[in-house]
Amino acid sequence: MSTLSVAKRMTAILKTMGVDHVFDSAFSRDLTLVESAREFVERFQKSDGQVGSETSLPVLASWCPGWVCYAEKTHAEVLPWMSTTRSPQQAMGVVVKDYLAKKLDTAPDRIYHVAIMMCYDKKLEASRDDFYNDIYKTRDVDCVVTTGEFDRMLTEIQTPLESASEVEELDSLFKADASGESLRSSVGSSAGGGLEFVMSYAARVLFGIEVRPDIIAAVGRGEAQHPLLQVKAVRNQSDHREITLLNPTTQQPALRFATVYGFRHLQNLVRKLKSGRLAYHYVEVAACPSACSNGGGQLQPVDPSPAAKKQWVAETERIYTSSEPTQLPEENLALGELIRDWFGEGGLDSEAARRALHTQFHGVVAKANPLGVSW
Repeated sequence: MSTLSVAKRMTAILKTMGVDHVFDSAFSRDLTLVESAREFVERFQKSDGQVGSETSLPVLASWCPGWVCYAEKTHAEVLPWMSTTRSPQQAMGVVVKDYLAKKLDTAPDRIYHVAIMMCYDKKLEASRDDFYNDIYKTRDVDCVVTTGEFDRMLTEIQTPLESASEVEELDSLFKADASGESLRSSVGSSAGGGLEFVMSYAARVLFGIEVRPDIIAAVGRGEAQHPLLQVKAVRNQSDHREITLLNPTTQQPALRFATVYGFRHLQNLVRKLKSGRLAYHYVEVAACPSACSNGGGQLQPVDPSPAAKKQWVAETERIYTSSEPTQLPEENLALGELIRDWFGEGGLDSEAARRALHTQFHGVVAKANPLGVSW
């Protein structure tokens, strides 16, 4: 069964349950990829490419709520380096509750928005006060259901995907959106493809170097080579890779990016960051080993052995990146239509766009232990 067939069957089932619209979050992923890349370029230029405590580099990706929660609770000093661009889940939330609500001529609190996600921590993300509309008393995302929970729900209602019918085409926000006939895969890992797209965008804007995200992804996986790209697995760990873009004139590093997945690697990342020994310009971060294809909310293999688990995650990652066409965010005509229609002439440079697509982080101050007070 193809991923497109699964999506069409899921849509059919959800609509029999009373759901009015079912959208692919790849649309909001494109939106956040573009804004993440713009944010990185702005911070790189502001810091003149210098990494350190007195600059706005490195940029730490913040789409993983497990990583954000860990940083806020235990390492608040790293928060200034976090990317403030919303995650795809929360970007879709504001698209639905603001843009779509206006198009439907209805109030945001009249829409109940459910997100199906791979991670239980996505529930915590949706519940953050930053994503609550005080005027309408509603959240951008009202409920998060994990993929595992959705599978159990199908079992409870005795509607297996294998026997479900398909809708003729998937729902689309815009006429220019071709997603009704296909699914758009990520060019990178299941963490969202941020590293590949941000590096490609920054290489072009900052240095005039053209290298497509899919080429960066292929080189990162060891499936291709490129004269300007160097890849290194730190201590032979696939969850910690360094990807360096070389300046074609000097052959010196122009951009240093890295992927850091899993809490063990996160702890090393934070230690290096605090000690000033981190040389990366951008880090794609995920709390789960192997990134989001191994999310805690995902379906699990029947065989609990480590080997079976590893194979299961690898196959999940392969399927995730194999959806029919891969379209670059800049090539998404529907995305351009949304930006023009939603934000007007100012586009993504407008204050409205900044309010809609960015968030903030809050360090948690440890409460003093009253039993430890000296009298």
